[in-house]
Amino acid sequence: MASSYHADSEQKRNAVKQQLENLINELSSVGLSVHFLQNKAVITNVLQDEYKLLDGEEALKFVNQPKFADKMVCINQEQFYCHTDYLVQRSDYFKALFSNNFQENKMDIVSIELPAPGKFESILRFLYSGKADISLFQGEEIFHVIQNSTFLGIGELLDRAVTAFAQKWKVLSRLPLYKRSIVDSKFVDAVLEYGARNGLFVDGQKLKFVILWNEEDNLQFQESLRLIEKHRCLESTSIADLEWAFETKPELISLINTKNFRSVYRRTLKDFEQSREQNRKTEEKAKGLLNCVRILTTQLEEVRCHRCQLFMPRAALKSRTCVTMQHPGEYLTNRGWSCCGEFFKRTKGCKPYSLSKHRLCNGR
Repeated sequence: MASSYHADSEQKRNAVKQQLENLINELSSVGLSVHFLQNKAVITNVLQDEYKLLDGEEALKFVNQPKFADKMVCINQEQFYCHTDYLVQRSDYFKALFSNNFQENKMDIVSIELPAPGKFESILRFLYSGKADISLFQGEEIFHVIQNSTFLGIGELLDRAVTAFAQKWKVLSRLPLYKRSIVDSKFVDAVLEYGARNGLFVDGQKLKFVILWNEEDNLQFQESLRLIEKHRCLESTSIADLEWAFETKPELISLINTKNFRSVYRRTLKDFEQSREQNRKTEEKAKGLLNCVRILTTQLEEVRCHRCQLFMPRAALKSRTCVTMQHPGEYLTNRGWSCCGEFFKRTKGCKPYSLSKHRLCNGR
């Protein structure tokens, strides 16, 4: 009985299969194609559209579309229609997953657990088009992108994340997610290299960037020590930055080889000499300015021409001549100008020339 039952079942399956093949052939004869995915049949017009590998904005028309899709990828309870040709061109993970060595290559539905929550559809759009949405690099989302891109082996997206992170490192490095369990040393290494090459790290900021990286699962700080030495973080560090590092993470600083502090010592001595030379030049400049003030004060001191009784700054007197009344005379210190040798006490106001007591001095 059992063998007879199995024979009947096999006969029915073959009959259904033959009917299905006949139906597919009939659809093909009228220019239609049938695509099966997740136990669903999608019938499209072959002459209406043609599937070919595109790039850029044009490739976005295939994102999460059942037409021509050959995989259903489930990410954190979300399902996406995918095309293997697009998944493997920018992701090392999908390239290995859909090779002949893994059974997923023959499966219609593939489930993947990403290490971090995030906008997978935006990542999927990047896999298709190579264009990254700016929202991927905003706030905490950039940390999710770093984790998921590292997991999926999307090198191009990681490079974009490195650029965005280096430009906003002062803000992002202060967030709690900036730690080893999320951002690996390879990414920190790339950010330091990019930032140094583009002038985004100055003075002791490279050391600060490494110090803020919370290497919580490695008490020996091997990766941090390697980054400090590789990128020469101490070469441009000031004493103030070093003091901050000691206060923030003393256990890490205490592990740094003492020979690495020689550059700090030499630079500190050099800075001290430059500071002392600058102070000397500043003092000389201040003395020169003080002397100028004294000279100007002397020149602006008021003196009086005893011929016209006019008060004026000393600088207004030219060649022993009163430039106001244009008459010659001589000046004696602390006494004043005179054209006849007689000196008078200072009086109020300036008498007109015609009433001056020295109106006859021109004849002398």
